[in-house]
Amino acid sequence: MATRKSSDPIAAIRKEIDALESKLETARKNLVKDAEKAVNQAKSQVEKARKRIADEQKRLKELQAKAKKELNSRLEQQINRAKEALDKAKDLEQDARAVLSLTKEDFDAVKTEYNRAIAVGKARLAARKKSATKKAPAKKKAPAKKAAAKKAPAKKKAAPKKKAPAKKAAAKKAPAKKKAPAKKKAAAKAKA
Repeated sequence: MATRKSSDPIAAIRKEIDALESKLETARKNLVKDAEKAVNQAKSQVEKARKRIADEQKRLKELQAKAKKELNSRLEQQINRAKEALDKAKDLEQDARAVLSLTKEDFDAVKTEYNRAIAVGKARLAARKKSATKKAPAKKKAPAKKAAAKKAPAKKKAAPKKKAPAKKAAAKKAPAKKKAPAKKKAAAKAKA
């Protein structure tokens, strides 16, 4: 029986080794399962992360497109405002040019009228001087006639007075004819 007892401890050790090996195998299997779970979880997390990245990229692209559209609409509004301001500025410039043109025309008209008035004034002065030189000899002759008229009776004095104004009227008409050519000459000078 001693052999049985001695063989029993070896069998017991073998049993224990088998039990430990099965436990070790179970632990290994569990470890592999846990590792597989961890790998699967990591894979799913990677997939989730990839999906999230794709979603974020898509969202970013949408936001960028939206921002670009908003910027484009804002830029278009600014461009339209700038175009309107430019058109208004052009209109103001055209109005200013029209006013300037009208002002120049008015100034030119006033200037020509002024020059014409000066020419007419000079012509009148020249005509007066000419008529004064013509009247001066007549005045010298008239005092001689008046002296003779003083010797005459009162009735005769009245008669020469009537004739004298008639001569003055005739004298005024003659220079008036001469003034017309002077006006034409002044107008010709003003045009030149």
